[in-house]
Amino acid sequence: MSLKPQFAAEILTGQKKCEVRTFIGPINKGDMILVYYSSPVKAVKGYFIAGDSTIVRPGELMNVIGNKCGDIPRDNLEYVMTKYLGSRRRILILEVTSPTILPNAVTIEELRKLNIKPPRSYMKISNRTCQEIIAKALNRKAQ
Repeated sequence: MSLKPQFAAEILTGQKKCEVRTFIGPINKGDMILVYYSSPVKAVKGYFIAGDSTIVRPGELMNVIGNKCGDIPRDNLEYVMTKYLGSRRRILILEVTSPTILPNAVTIEELRKLNIKPPRSYMKISNRTCQEIIAKALNRKAQ
């Protein structure tokens, strides 16, 4: 899942309990979600486990967010309102559980060597590839 660096950090530090996305495909409870920091960072720096997901229409968004996600950082709430309230597409609200910061980032160059092109939003990768990325972050010597 590709995120603006500020929002990615809010997820990995536990400030954000939910992530809101245009629905492009299901995410199942228990799926491991790699957190890719978009430009200027361009690296995977952590992951979380998907909790419950809810798919809503824009008119239902704010009510569901309020009930499901609790307090959302103000700048993120403004972003969600601007981007999604006028949408005609369905919206995914994904509960964030067990956020984990990796000890080392895995850069975009390293991801490309694994034939991964970071998505604009989110995409599915195999469990094996996910584990390879995490292993890279865990096994690298601190620089």
